[in-house]
Amino acid sequence: MKISFNGACREVTGSCILIESGETKFLVDCGMFQGNSSNKNLEDFSFDPKEIDFVLLTHAHLDHCGRLPKLFAEGFCGRVYSTAPTRDLTEIILLDALKVAQIEGRLFCAPLFTESDILSLGNFFTCLKYGEEKSINENVRIRMRDSGHILGSSIFEVWINDKGKEKKLVFSGDLGNPPAPIVNDPEFISGADAVFVESTYGDRLHESKEQGIEVLRQTIQETIKKGGVLMIPVFALERTQELLYTLNDFIENGKVGDISVFLDSPLAIKATGIYKQYADFYDKESKELISKGDDLFDFEGLEVIRNEAQAGKVDKTMPPKIILAGSGMFEGGKIKGYLKKYLGNSANTLLIISFQPKGSLGSNLLQGEKFIEIDRAKIKVKAETKSIFAFSSHGDRTFLVNWIEAINKPFPKKIFIIHGEEESSLSFAQALDGISKGDSIIPKYKEFYEI
Repeated sequence: MKISFNGACREVTGSCILIESGETKFLVDCGMFQGNSSNKNLEDFSFDPKEIDFVLLTHAHLDHCGRLPKLFAEGFCGRVYSTAPTRDLTEIILLDALKVAQIEGRLFCAPLFTESDILSLGNFFTCLKYGEEKSINENVRIRMRDSGHILGSSIFEVWINDKGKEKKLVFSGDLGNPPAPIVNDPEFISGADAVFVESTYGDRLHESKEQGIEVLRQTIQETIKKGGVLMIPVFALERTQELLYTLNDFIENGKVGDISVFLDSPLAIKATGIYKQYADFYDKESKELISKGDDLFDFEGLEVIRNEAQAGKVDKTMPPKIILAGSGMFEGGKIKGYLKKYLGNSANTLLIISFQPKGSLGSNLLQGEKFIEIDRAKIKVKAETKSIFAFSSHGDRTFLVNWIEAINKPFPKKIFIIHGEEESSLSFAQALDGISKGDSIIPKYKEFYEI
C-alpha cells in the first residue's frame, strides 16, 4: 500500500492524502492552500483525478475541502463521503471562497473552478452517521467517528484488504479542544496499523476553557470601562457559534455590563443557520438549553449585519461595542475594514482567538508591530492586541498525546504527523517518543511511503 501527501506537510493548510492499494485509489480531504502556500493551488495534482475512486472528507474547513471543485473539474466522478452537516457547510464555504477570490481579482484554483462546479458537488456526496460502517467496495470499508472540531467533523477509520491482509488506517482530521460548547468531545479510537494525526498545536498547551472564558469576560468589561471597541476576528465555522454561545451566557446571566454586539460575516450567518438545522449533532448541555427554549445564538443587544445597508449601523453605534467579523486569519472578510477604522485608537482592543501562521498580519500584530499595511494603507497601531487560545478548535499537545496513547490493541506501527508547522510537528514527534511503540514520521510534500 502506497501513501503520498499532497498538502499539510510541515504546514497547516492544503490537506490531501492519497492512498493506493491494489486497484483502489482514494483521497482523504482535498483542501486548499492558504497564506504563503496559496500558489500551490495552481499546480497540477500529482495524480490523475480520473483515477480517484472516492474521497473521504473529514470536515468543511477550506484547507480540507477547498480543492474539491478543481478535482471534479479535472475528471473525478466518484463519491464524497462525509456527514450531512459537512456536505451543507462545504457548499457555502466554497461559494464564499470563490466570491472572495473574484472580488480580490485573483484565481486561487484552476480557471474551470466555477460556481456551477461547486453547486454540482452536492449530487456526489454520500452522507453517513457517526458509528455507521460502510463498505465502499470489496476491499475497503469505513466508519466515521466524531472529531469534536466543528459541527459534523469526523475521524475516519478505514479497513483495507491489502494483498489478502486487512490493515486498519485512522485519519484524525482536525481534533477538537475539549470541553467545548455545542459539539461533542472528540472520540477515542481503539487499535490501528497506521494513524494520520494533525499537529496544529503539537508544540504548545492551551489555557483552560474556564481561564479563556474569564479572560474574554474581563476584556469585555475593560472595553465597557474604556468606552472602546472590541474587535474579534472569527472563523465562520465553530468559532463564531462558540462565541455567540458564550456571549449569550454572559449577557443573559448578567456576567457583563450593557454592550452592543455586531456579527458582520455573511458566511458566519449562513453557517449559523446550518448549525440550527443539525441540533441532533449537539452535545448534551446544548440540547438541554434548547429544550428549555433558549436560542443558543441570539441574545439582547446582538445585531446581525445581513447587507451593506445595515453595515452603517456598526459605525453609527457609539462605543462600547463588540464586533465579530470574518475572517479569523485576516484573509478576506470584513475584519480588515474594521482594523483600518479602529486600530488607531488606544481605547480599542483587538482580540485574536485563532491560529495565525508565521508572517501573517495576525501574527505580526501579536508580535507587537506598531505599523501594519492593509490594502496598501499604512496604519499606526495604538489599540491593544490580546490573544486567547482556549477557544481554539484544535486540541493541544497534551490532548494529542493522550489521543494517540489511547489507540492500542494494537498500537499503530506508523504515526504520520501532519497538518502542523514544522516546529510543531517536530515537537509533537518528540512528545510521542516516550509512549510510541511505532515510528513517528513527519512526511514530506508529494513523497511516497509504504505501509
